Amino acid sequence: MIAPVKQQKKLVRLISAFSDMNDSVCAATLLLKGVPDEIYNHLFLSMVVAYARPFYENDGVGRIQCDYPTYPGDCDDAEMTKRHDRLLDLRNKFLAHSSAEGTCIQIIPPGIAYPPGTSPRPKFDFNVGKRVFSDLRYIEWLRVAPFTFGKRLHSDIVNLLEEAFPDQTMVFDLPTGHEDFKWT
Repeated sequence: MIAPVKQQKKLVRLISAFSDMNDSVCAATLLLKGVPDEIYNHLFLSMVVAYARPFYENDGVGRIQCDYPTYPGDCDDAEMTKRHDRLLDLRNKFLAHSSAEGTCIQIIPPGIAYPPGTSPRPKFDFNVGKRVFSDLRYIEWLRVAPFTFGKRLHSDIVNLLEEAFPDQTMVFDLPTGHEDFKWT
């Protein structure tokens, strides 16, 4: 039995979003376990961008709001909207785009010894600082959003699969409607 194209596209969108939520939770979990400073910001970026991905237009998949137009406002958790908004703000203002709000730039003119005790620099140099979100309580609080939404997505995916493919007895690929990626 072949499910209608509309159901197939919805399944692709929901399963893609579920995968993103899983990636976000995985990154948050690693952060909470403790990681070297060198990879902390990379995992934080991964957590935030993975969570936010389904809420923006995605090629061939669409936005998850097609299926959840009132999310996160329809959640039992009174703080879910705040968590969701914080994650999208982090993506948009600090992580997925360059932002003056999240950047500090320090210029070191020629002939200046900086940091103190080092040799003066012969040419202009600079230091770049990016805003860091290192309080693990914040990670714990944010992690609730992808974890909760991921559980909801999983339940809805299973229900839709049971509805769309009730007699399926073999493993199969769900068509995405797009060719495999090719480098240009």
